Amino acid sequence: MKVLIVDDEEHVREGIDLSVDWEAFGVTDKYMAENGMEALEIMTAHQPDILFCDMRMPVMNGTELLRRIREEGLNTQVIVISGYNDFEYTRATIQANGIDYILKPFRKKDVEEAFSKAVSAWQEKVKSKEADVEKEYLVRKADALLDEKKLASYFRNEIPLTETVKRMFDKTGIRQYDFSCLILVPQNMTHVLNKRFMMDDELFLFAIDNIAGYSLSGQAVHYICRLDAYQWVLLLDFPDKGSGQQDLKFYLERLKRAWKHTIQLDVLIGAEGRTSRLTNIHQAIGEAQNALLHLNIGDSKGTEGSEKPLPSLMSHEILLRRAIESGNRLFATDIVQQHAEALRFRGTLLLKDLQRCTMEANLLLGRYSQMITSQAGAMKAPSIPLWVCDVGEWERIFISQIHLLLDKMRPSSVGNGDIHEIRAYLDNHFHENISLKEITEQFHFSPQYISKKFRETFHTTIVAYLTDMKIEKAKALLSHTNLSVHEISNQIGYEDENYFSKVFKKQTGTPPLQYRKETTVK
Repeated sequence: MKVLIVDDEEHVREGIDLSVDWEAFGVTDKYMAENGMEALEIMTAHQPDILFCDMRMPVMNGTELLRRIREEGLNTQVIVISGYNDFEYTRATIQANGIDYILKPFRKKDVEEAFSKAVSAWQEKVKSKEADVEKEYLVRKADALLDEKKLASYFRNEIPLTETVKRMFDKTGIRQYDFSCLILVPQNMTHVLNKRFMMDDELFLFAIDNIAGYSLSGQAVHYICRLDAYQWVLLLDFPDKGSGQQDLKFYLERLKRAWKHTIQLDVLIGAEGRTSRLTNIHQAIGEAQNALLHLNIGDSKGTEGSEKPLPSLMSHEILLRRAIESGNRLFATDIVQQHAEALRFRGTLLLKDLQRCTMEANLLLGRYSQMITSQAGAMKAPSIPLWVCDVGEWERIFISQIHLLLDKMRPSSVGNGDIHEIRAYLDNHFHENISLKEITEQFHFSPQYISKKFRETFHTTIVAYLTDMKIEKAKALLSHTNLSVHEISNQIGYEDENYFSKVFKKQTGTPPLQYRKETTVK
């Protein structure tokens, strides 16, 4: 908080300065001025939050200063101090949205009370402004999501190209012609979501977009639109067609390396080989999808070019059904793992082959879901997204969907008590590098179930809860110990001191050292 004291008498300025315990109110900067003109320059340069203003001053008096404040819309709380009990000055105070009016000679108590009132008014304005900013952000985010859904419907050829769609497309910054249209398929998304983002999809997508923007470094405008969970349209528009378009392959490899290096995400990218127009984007998407379907995603363990038939899940149907009927989680998991291993050892495995396996798996999951429905009530059949393009990812999702079925078969054992036990576990281990996988192994529930139940019960995500725990611990250590910021960041589970400082400032509004200075018990 910043304070400006304006009075042409030095002893008055000093009197005000000595009347308030500035540190107790969180004042970080104080400025002094002898007249209104000098004060206006300071206000323009430093934008103080609270102003003590004398009324009779040389060069520019208080009345003129307050008028200028009102005209320029400066968000400053005003306390008028004057030796003249005159309505003219009272009126100027009111017009400038003044907080109080104090007569000279003043008492220390008068200044403290007026300043306390000004601080309260300033805090209310800050909260209101923050609420407005948050509301504006949420509105923009909702609008962007609606735009994305509308564009995805057009890209899927579900709606015609209307003027509304064109306007939404223009907001992406991509021209309606001469852009590159690609299909991006994340290979290990569930693993990354689990390990690094605690199943927080919003944070994950934010990271994806930010990394892309940083990697392209202004060379291309990009836009990512999700057709479904695993199939994203990636649009790239190179303003400098002479360099960017020729180097498309270079920038795609750069993008892939950036995602891999930063968040360990592997992706496949299908391209249609030439630039596109908004009017024929469906053809471009189809060609990019076809290119992906013929990519070999086989494991190096197998024999390249092998002519072995594609393993069929139907050969395991009876065993898998028995495992689910008996609630044998380990047996069901083992069957899926054996099938995934057979796919890996096949050698050549095109993405279209894995999609055949996905359709078989979804058929079985639908059958098992119908079987459980008769026992546990209606439920939506779990499934594997068709565009999963990695055997390991396919295996993890299939197992998690089977676990969801098994969770549904024993609803009475999955109550709030379990979720409170999970929260207690987080409370005791928040300083460790906990992953959702560890939590699922510890408590034997699917990651999707844990994430959903935790949010429903505590109205927050696991990653947000852990962050809050870490920051609360850091605040206590900063206020009551002499540990360095580096030592504190290590204690609460952050290996990178700079990253910890950024998270701390985002959560509290102040950097760690400033927080220590403001809150340390004297």
